[in-house]
Amino acid sequence: MEIYLIFISWFLILIKAGHSVRHGTNLVWSMSPLVNGKARIVGIEGDPNEWIPSGNVTVRHISAPHSAWQFRGLAFHHRHKTLYWSEKSKQRLQGLMLVNRSTTTQTLYSGTSGTVDGLAVDWVSNNLYSVDPKYNWIMMIALKDNMTDEDPYYKLVVKTDLANPHGLAVYPQKGYLFWSDWGFFPKIEVSDLLGLNRRTVVSDNLIAPRGMTIDYQENLLYWVDSIKNTIESVQFNGNSRRIIVSHAGAKFFGVAIFEKYLFATEQLDGHLRIYDKNTGKGYINYQLGYIPYDVIMYDESAQPGNSSECDLLDCEQICVNMPLTGANCYCGDGFELHEDQKSCVETRLFLQPSHIYAINDAICQYPANFGHMSLTNVTLDKQCFIKTRKGFMALAYDGDQRTLYYSENVTKSISQVQLKRGEYTQTIIKGIGEVKGMTFDWMTKNLFWTDSKNRWIMVARPDGRFQRKLITVNLTDPLGIAVHPQRGELYWSDPGRSVIEFSALNGGGRQLLPVTDISHPNHLYLDCTSDVLYWADSGLNKIKAYDLDLKSTMDIYSQQSANFYGISIFQDYLVWTDQNDMNGIHIADIQTQKKVRGILHPQTGHALDVIAYDVLNQPILDVTCGENNGYCDQLCLGLYNESYVCACGTGFQLDRDLRSCTTGLVRDNFVIAADSYQKQLYQMDLSTGDVHVIAPDVTHYRPIAVGFDPIRNHVYWTDNDKADGKAIQRVNVEGRQAEVVWDLSEDSIIDGLAVDYVNRLLYFTDTGLDRIQVLSMDNSLICKTIVEDNLDEPRAIAVHPMKGKMFWSDWGRDSKIETANMDGSERQVFIQMSEVSWQNGLTIDFQDDVLYWVDAMHNKIEAISLDGKNRRNVITEEDAHYFGISLNGESLLISDWKTNYLKTLPKTTRDGGSSDITRVGPRTFSRLNGLTSYNSKLVVKGASGCTGVFSCDHICLPLPSNRFVCACADGYTEAGARCIQTDDNATFIQPQAKSDFSSSKYITYPNSGLSKGGIVAIAVVSVIVFILVIISAMFLFTRWRSGRIRHERLVDSGDNQVDSFYRITFPDKQQESVSFDSGIDQYDQTHRP
Repeated sequence: MEIYLIFISWFLILIKAGHSVRHGTNLVWSMSPLVNGKARIVGIEGDPNEWIPSGNVTVRHISAPHSAWQFRGLAFHHRHKTLYWSEKSKQRLQGLMLVNRSTTTQTLYSGTSGTVDGLAVDWVSNNLYSVDPKYNWIMMIALKDNMTDEDPYYKLVVKTDLANPHGLAVYPQKGYLFWSDWGFFPKIEVSDLLGLNRRTVVSDNLIAPRGMTIDYQENLLYWVDSIKNTIESVQFNGNSRRIIVSHAGAKFFGVAIFEKYLFATEQLDGHLRIYDKNTGKGYINYQLGYIPYDVIMYDESAQPGNSSECDLLDCEQICVNMPLTGANCYCGDGFELHEDQKSCVETRLFLQPSHIYAINDAICQYPANFGHMSLTNVTLDKQCFIKTRKGFMALAYDGDQRTLYYSENVTKSISQVQLKRGEYTQTIIKGIGEVKGMTFDWMTKNLFWTDSKNRWIMVARPDGRFQRKLITVNLTDPLGIAVHPQRGELYWSDPGRSVIEFSALNGGGRQLLPVTDISHPNHLYLDCTSDVLYWADSGLNKIKAYDLDLKSTMDIYSQQSANFYGISIFQDYLVWTDQNDMNGIHIADIQTQKKVRGILHPQTGHALDVIAYDVLNQPILDVTCGENNGYCDQLCLGLYNESYVCACGTGFQLDRDLRSCTTGLVRDNFVIAADSYQKQLYQMDLSTGDVHVIAPDVTHYRPIAVGFDPIRNHVYWTDNDKADGKAIQRVNVEGRQAEVVWDLSEDSIIDGLAVDYVNRLLYFTDTGLDRIQVLSMDNSLICKTIVEDNLDEPRAIAVHPMKGKMFWSDWGRDSKIETANMDGSERQVFIQMSEVSWQNGLTIDFQDDVLYWVDAMHNKIEAISLDGKNRRNVITEEDAHYFGISLNGESLLISDWKTNYLKTLPKTTRDGGSSDITRVGPRTFSRLNGLTSYNSKLVVKGASGCTGVFSCDHICLPLPSNRFVCACADGYTEAGARCIQTDDNATFIQPQAKSDFSSSKYITYPNSGLSKGGIVAIAVVSVIVFILVIISAMFLFTRWRSGRIRHERLVDSGDNQVDSFYRITFPDKQQESVSFDSGIDQYDQTHRP
C-alpha cells in the first residue's frame, strides 16, 4: 500500500539548518513556494533501496537567494560533481559544484525564455542540452572549465518543426537525444547528438508529454503526460509502449528512475510520488507543501563511462562523441571549424535566427532571444551593421541566400547585401519614390515593394532586373506588403484609405480584405504555414490578424500607449517597432499577452520596419512557378487558381508563346540610354514613348557610356563592372550577340564615349588611368592614347569631326572643360569653372555650333558657343543630379539620377526653371547614365580633313581647316608611311591593305537614314568644296553620310552618397562608415506608472 507522508513539517526544519545537497547518491527535485518564500532544490540523500523501505530520509537543500528566483529543469554531471538547473526570473542556465558546501554558481547561458523545463547532460562528450518551449529550439552547450555566459559555446541542434517541446533525455553511448513536444501534433522524437537523423518514436495518444528519463539497463524511455495524468514507457524503436501509472488529477511534471523505482513530481497537490517501474505500485507519496518541477536521480550509476576520447581530442569549443564516428570537434553558432579540425574561427555569416530592424539612420540586429538576453555592455552602435544615415525604411530578405534587401529614402534606391561581415552593399534599383514596404517571394525569387510617393506597387528579379508595375491606380499611401507564394497572393496596406488589399501576384483580381475594424494599418506579417495575416494598426493601438482559411479576424495584442508600426513574429513572440517616446524595438509573449521587453533609443534614429531573419520563416512550399521559373523568360507570377502567368520587365513584350519576352525596336527617331541598375540598354521611340531593350540576350553588369554608329547600326557602350573583365562592347541594334571592341585594364574607368562615324573613330576617356584614347571602329586592334598629361577626373567627351576638334570635361579639383584637336594637339582650357563642378555630359549642336553640358553639382545645364562666347545658363533645378545629355533636333534629352524617367526641354531655353522640363516616355527606369539619340532627318552631313585620305597605315585623325595627321597605335612608331612596332608587348597589327573607302558597301548599309535627296545635297556641297575633284568627292560624301554624335557622361558614388566619393569604380560597395553612439534604455511596462 502506498505510504502517504506529510513532508513539509520536518522539511522546513531541515531548511533552517541549512544543510546543502552533497555530491553522492541523491534524489533531487526543484520546487517553488505556493505563496511566499523562496524556491528550493531539495535532495533526499542516500540509496533509495534503503530509505524507501525504511522511510528514514536525510533531506538537504539549496535555497534561492531571494523570492523572485524559480528553479525548473534539472540535470547533473556526476564526474564533474555539478548540478545544473534552469532559472526563470533571470532566464538563465546555471551550475553548482556540490563540494565543500559551495555557494558559487556558474552561469552557463543567459537568454532563455524562462520556461526551460528540460535539461540533460551528455557526460561522455561533456555537453549540456536544454529545450526551450517558447523559442522552440534545443540547444547544446559545451561544459568547459571557467566558461561564462558572456562567451558560451552553444549550438542550436534542433530548431525546425518544434511547437512546444518540454522533456529531454540523452543516451550518449547509443548517440540518442530524445525530446517530447506537445504542440498541435504531440509527439516524442529522437535524433543523434547533433540533432540529425531525426525520427518520431511516439505520435499517437499523446496530449502533453513532459518530463523524460531513460532506463539505461533495459533500454526504455519513460515520460509523463501532464494532461493524461500518466507515466508511460516505450522501447527506443517505438515498440512495446505501456502505461505504468494512470492517476487522475495528478498533473505529473517530472520523472526519474533508479533501479526498480520511478519518481514523479505532480503539481496539482504538490506531491512527490514513488512507484514500482514494473507494476506501477505506489510506494510513498510525499506532500511537499510546495509546487514541484523537475526531478532527477543524481547517481554515478546513471552516467557510466567517461569522456576520455573528447579529453584527448582537446577541442577548442565543442566535442561530440558519436557511437559510429567517434569523437569529433565542432564549433558553436557563429563559428566554423578551422582546417586543423580542432580550433574554431568566427564565421562571417550573420546568425539565423535574429531580428533586423531599420531605424532610418542605420540598420541594426539583435539576437532572436533579445527579449531575455543580458543588456550589459550593449549599445545601439554595437548592434547596427549599416550606419550610413541614408534613410533606411523597408526590409526584406532571402534566407536561403542570406541576403538582405533594404530601401534608402535619401538616395531613392533599393540595395542588397549578403549578411556576412565585411561584405559590400550593392544598389540594385534606383529612382524610387518612397519605399516603405518590401517583401521577397523566396520560392520564385521575386522582390515586391510599395512606393507611397509614386503610388504604385512593383516587382523585379532579385538583382533589380525586369522591373514591372503591378498596381498603379487607386492607391493613396501603400505601405506594408507581404507575399504568400503558395496561394499566389500579394497583400498590402494602405493607411491613407484605412484598408488592406490583396491580389494575385500579377496584380490581377484585386480585392479588399473583408475586415471592418481597421484604422491605420502599417506593416504586415504573413505566416505562410498557418495562413494567418498579421498587421500593426497604430490607429487602434493593436496588432490584429486575419485567418485566410477561416475568414476570421483576431486581436493578437493591444497596448494603449503603443504606436505599432513594424511587425514580425518569431515563434511565440510578437516583435514590433514603436515611435516617438517609445522609439525602439519591443517584444511580447503572444500566449501570455505580457510584454517582455522594450529597447528604446528615443533620441536616435526612427524605428521603422522589422523582420525576423530566419530561413525557417520561408518554408519550402508547393508553388506553380516552382520548376525552372515556370519556364518563363523573366517573371513568373502566381495566380489564385493554382496557375501562373509569365510577365516581362520594362522594354519587353510577352511573345505569343506566353513565356518568352521579346522586344520590338524602331529604326528612326529614338534615344538610347544605359540603365546601370536595371542592367539594360534601352531604346525609346521618341515618337510614341515606347521603350524597348537592345540586345536582350546580352548580360550587362553596369553599362555606363553609350554611342551610336548610324553607318553600321552599331551601339557602343562601356561596362565598368563586367564579370570577366571591363570592356568597351558593341552590338547591332537589331542583333543579339555582343562583340568586345576593347578590353580594359582593371584600373580603367570609362565614363565617356564619342562616336566619330565620319572618320570611323571611337574616342573615350579613362578616368581611372587619367587618359583619353581613340580607337579605330574598323580595326579595334588600333588604339592610340592622345592625351595623358594633367588629367584629374576626365569624364564626358564630344567630337566635331568637320572642325577636327574635341571637347572633354574634367570634374577634378580644378573643374573645367578642355578642348584640343582630335589628335590631342593644341590643347587648351575651353571653360574654367569658378568652383568645383561635376560636368557629366556634353553634346554639340552642329547646326548652331553650341556646346551643351550638364552640371550635377549645381543641378544645372549650360551652353556656350564653340568660339567660347555667349555662355548661358539653360536651366537650373532645385533637386536634380544630371548625367547624360543628347540633342535631338530642337530638343535636349537629359538623364537624371534622381528621377526614373528621361527629361526633355527646348534647346533655346534660357535661365529656365523646372517648369520648362517635361517628362518623355514612361517612369520605368532606375539609373539612367549615358544617352545618345538618332533621327535620320537630322543627320549631320559634312567632310573632314581625313575625307579621301587612304595613305595612313593605322588611323587618320582629322584636324581643323580640313587638315589631317596619320597616327599609329600605342606601341608603334611612324616610319615613313608605315607604323613599326616598338613595344614587344604591343598587340601585333597586320599592315592594312590600301582599299577604296568609298566602296559601295559603306553606302548601302541598311538603316543609314539618308534619302536620295540627302545624297544630292552632299554632292552639291562636294562640288563647292572640292571643285578639282568632283567625281571623287561624290563617292566620298556618299560613303560618309552621317547620323548623329554621342557624348557620354557618368558617375556613381563609392558609398552611394555622391557628395562624398564621386566615382564609379566600385559605385555600390561600401565598408564600415562613421559610427554613432547611443545608449540603450531597458523598458519594462510593468514598472511604469
